Amino acid sequence: MANKYSGYYSASTEPEIVEIGRMNYLSILGSGSPGTPIFYEKKKAIIDFLQQLQKEFTQKEKAFKSDIVEIFYWFDEKEGFVDIGDFYTTLSLDILKYRIAVVIPDFITAQNIEVTAENHKEIPFASQFETFDYNAGKCVQLMHLGPFAGELVTLPILQNFASESGLRKSGMHHEIHITHFEKGQSQANMQTILRDPVQAI
Repeated sequence: MANKYSGYYSASTEPEIVEIGRMNYLSILGSGSPGTPIFYEKKKAIIDFLQQLQKEFTQKEKAFKSDIVEIFYWFDEKEGFVDIGDFYTTLSLDILKYRIAVVIPDFITAQNIEVTAENHKEIPFASQFETFDYNAGKCVQLMHLGPFAGELVTLPILQNFASESGLRKSGMHHEIHITHFEKGQSQANMQTILRDPVQAI
């Protein structure tokens, strides 16, 4: 599956404009800072849930493997417009909304998710998992290397590129964690695609 979407999972360390088509995801919603215990619990749970879902499609023609975790972040519109470069510094992260997601094949439906949830109630948040269909369209992106805290430097670079290209943020901030991470581990070698949908100013 990673080969099929190799372009989706790749980015330059320099800002670039890309076109991202419609994708199907397994996902779970959350709110608050991405560093909270419940955030990491949901992140672990989506991998556990995905492994069970994959077992139900082990036949050769439908077998799939997908384990790259991504997060969509946004603030409610009533809070005002928050641009790419100051996404994490404008408003309190206590009111941040997020969707933890993993790409899944189009043949997996909401009913498949419901059946897996019913059969594996031991997985935390099992009943909260759902499919999420999203078409990002035109985006600006780059590969961020290193700790998440460094995004406070990287995101303004991405915004400047968008502005110089006559583009403006138009949707959810999107982070794709090419390097798997857990709470407490070193972030020195992290690779994270920072991607934001944009439209003409």
